[in-house]
Amino acid sequence: MKTPANRWPGQSWYEVEAGARAWPVLAGTVRAEVAVVGAGLAGISTALELIEKGCRGVVVVDALEPGGGASGRNGGFVFAGYSLAGDALLAQIGRERAARMHGWTRDAVARVRGRIDRYAIECQVSDAGVLLADWFDEPEVLSAWAGRMKRDLGFDLEPVERAAMADYVRSARYGGGLLEPGSFHFQPLRYIRGLADAILAGGGQVFGQSPVRAIRRQGAGWCIECPQGRIVADEVVLATGGYDRRLVPTVQRALQPVATYVAVTEPLGERLDAFLPGGVAVYDTRFAFDYYRPLPDSRLLWGGRISMAARSPGAIRRLMRRDLERVFPGLSGVRFDHAWGGWMSYARHEMPLLGRTAEGLWHALAFGGHGMAPTTLAGAILAEALTGKPERLDEFSDWPPRWAGGVTGRLVGQLIYWRAQLRDAWKDRRLRSQ
Repeated sequence: MKTPANRWPGQSWYEVEAGARAWPVLAGTVRAEVAVVGAGLAGISTALELIEKGCRGVVVVDALEPGGGASGRNGGFVFAGYSLAGDALLAQIGRERAARMHGWTRDAVARVRGRIDRYAIECQVSDAGVLLADWFDEPEVLSAWAGRMKRDLGFDLEPVERAAMADYVRSARYGGGLLEPGSFHFQPLRYIRGLADAILAGGGQVFGQSPVRAIRRQGAGWCIECPQGRIVADEVVLATGGYDRRLVPTVQRALQPVATYVAVTEPLGERLDAFLPGGVAVYDTRFAFDYYRPLPDSRLLWGGRISMAARSPGAIRRLMRRDLERVFPGLSGVRFDHAWGGWMSYARHEMPLLGRTAEGLWHALAFGGHGMAPTTLAGAILAEALTGKPERLDEFSDWPPRWAGGVTGRLVGQLIYWRAQLRDAWKDRRLRSQ
């Protein structure tokens, strides 16, 4: 018999650690100034920003629960930037705008950290930081990239020389690295639940297990239909990520849902400190990189791979074990107690979809691959626009919803990923054979 823990997407360690929580189901008719569809970090952040600005008629509704999708199932890294690489952002919009927009994501990192303190959210925050490890051991390349980020974006990364890497992570796979000041890692599901509690405390409403069947215009406002009730709202924000592509096809056809995978080991005790003495979260310089971090009970969270496939937790365990043992051979044979996957949402241009449709529907979508800071930023920007200050929202008009190609687009995306994997593997073999 297949239980939720051994079929896609699997039960996350976050769900087990935080415990189950019941959220009210939307029933009857609820009136709202602003209704938010989707209780991931983009939707929850938008709602909380509005409440912090004095709006009390805020309602959030989700088919699962707050953090039930990608926002509560990811690696838990909080660091600056967008999915679109910094060099690509510079090439597209120039130094001045790119520096400004990248700076907003750095501010968003600080915003997340500040909210943890402000609302006293117990979410296992670790200020040890996030470290980019040089898989290919190319110090000149890494240093040149860091120099461009500082010169052109004002993004100041702290170099870690190869000899000092053992203070952070001990693996023969890496050269040096770059540490991002102000970055941190945490339990994302606990964080989102904490923000949802802040919304409730501020007079808003949050509903779970209430899938939205339709969003339609009703007079000057909107009507949101759910199985047991409806919301009548002045404004609606769509923030469903990769977990729904049918409610507003004109926007959601621009989304490409992409699967990623995470596993968590058994408790490792003192063995964990032998590999990660600095407590940092780590990712590497490959396109198809690993990402991992220590957990408070001496477990190691390990993530990586992207594909279009909904793999079983058993298959995820096998993939993650193979990747882990390449980096830490000393952990060969370690048991994974938890394994799961989830859907990220991407746009073809790799930037978030932030804006408003011709019909007047606000949206915040496509945060795959780099979500915690940009979703938080999206909440701030949409709340500004909803309260009469659209200037920052206008900056994202360069990246409108463009059709992602449907099934063909997913196949092309998979082929691009495989090609990048092969390129990484070829480069790795070439450099290590020298």
